Amino acid sequence: MGGSSQRRGVVRCLGAALLLLAARASAFDLPQMPNMIGVGVGSTTQCSGCSDTMIGAVPGVEYHGQGWLLEWYGPYAQIDLGEPGSHFRWGPALSVKLGRSDLDDPVLKRLPEISTTLEGGAFVGYEYYHSGDIPYRMRLYANVLTNAGSVYDGVRGGLFASVWLPTSERLLLGGGAGYAWASQSFMNTYYGVDAGGAQASGLPMFTAHGGNQQVYGWLGGIYKLDQHWAVGAAVIDQYLIGSAGDSPIITERGKASQLTWGFGVGYMW
Repeated sequence: MGGSSQRRGVVRCLGAALLLLAARASAFDLPQMPNMIGVGVGSTTQCSGCSDTMIGAVPGVEYHGQGWLLEWYGPYAQIDLGEPGSHFRWGPALSVKLGRSDLDDPVLKRLPEISTTLEGGAFVGYEYYHSGDIPYRMRLYANVLTNAGSVYDGVRGGLFASVWLPTSERLLLGGGAGYAWASQSFMNTYYGVDAGGAQASGLPMFTAHGGNQQVYGWLGGIYKLDQHWAVGAAVIDQYLIGSAGDSPIITERGKASQLTWGFGVGYMW
């Protein structure tokens, strides 16, 4: 595995493992939100649409400031500026969009490389805590991101939902689903094949259009070891749709189903 490919795995692959940290429940009293730091290790695909996989590790952090909350999991971070006690959440968001380089696939590695870029944007959301015989926490979120033309023009965004449910004093289970869309520039950058790429790789030329990019679902679990330590695991399947799924990068060399799985450990205080 090349150096750039390994770094890409370190940054990208374990958002799923760090879903265990996103539960934010030190004693599974769901409304409680402790500070937290952790790390996840697992496997993901080398690029969006690739079939080859890699192993990597990423950190996760959650920190409460005066009137704000930082959530950072893998390549994505957001600062929640919603008022304490309110169900509505909002704030700025940052994401590292990984590029495409040093792939194992002998055909895809002939396509033009794509640089890693930093994206900025915002999110809005709604959180609901239910305390009763069966307590749970539900989150509904939407975000929009752009990199202001450094690699692509336009924007990409998504809608996603999650639910966490304690099944005992030590075990917390969760699941969620989401949908993502993107502008034509984004889609064509990551899934299109221009004349130069077609000549170099042998893949047919393909122009990707804006719109649907993917749907996904995930399942996770957290086991509380003691007051401060917890371990967890998660698996997420991202399924490419629209022009992303129709690209010859996927239909001839890769696969539409992009599976990521991992394990993590977190410390809470």
